[in-house]
Amino acid sequence: MNLVIIDYGSGNLRSVENAFKNSIKTNKLNFTIQVTNELELISKADHLVLPGVGSFPDCKKGLEDVKGLVKLLTNEVINNRKKFLGICVGMQLMVDFSLEKKRTEGFRWLDGYFKKIGKKGLDYLGRDYKIPHMGWNNLQFEYNNHPVLENITENEQFYFVHSFALKSKKPNQIIASTNYSQKIPAIIGKENYMGVQFHPEKSGNSGQKFIYNWLKWCP
Repeated sequence: MNLVIIDYGSGNLRSVENAFKNSIKTNKLNFTIQVTNELELISKADHLVLPGVGSFPDCKKGLEDVKGLVKLLTNEVINNRKKFLGICVGMQLMVDFSLEKKRTEGFRWLDGYFKKIGKKGLDYLGRDYKIPHMGWNNLQFEYNNHPVLENITENEQFYFVHSFALKSKKPNQIIASTNYSQKIPAIIGKENYMGVQFHPEKSGNSGQKFIYNWLKWCP
């Protein structure tokens, strides 16, 4: 199997690459990994990973600056049913649009839009919630038997860094959520494509379990 991590000038690519390499080596999986923005190599991949760090508009522009990349991704994921994982802003790009800085269109693969997290109430220590949401949180499963959640419990912690949360009218596309002043979708997906708001590459053993589950998932 060939996995491509898409390089469009955004994201901690080395950390993502190392996390996937570690999972592949530890679990003795038959995968090769490439980090590239070359359309020909992306089109030949079996698995696609889109990281994203920074703002939604900047990440979208970075993708658009690679001529033909957005069109190719939609064709490979939606039409050719390649397995896809979006991480953080890579997940956010999968929906209709974001209101970060200005309204910016996403891929429109999944329903919804991203709006800034509200500061509602106090955290468990009685403090005001801080934005961005930065730190460790557990998941609440909305889809208990999804293969990517295998051997992961709701007590396990994952690492989040973000200021915007998904608003969607289609709860069936939400696989798991977290709570930070409000209920926030943490894993979303449909058919062969999936996104995570947390950073699996920074989430220790729990992140490694998720990566392994995603790699062996057969949608």
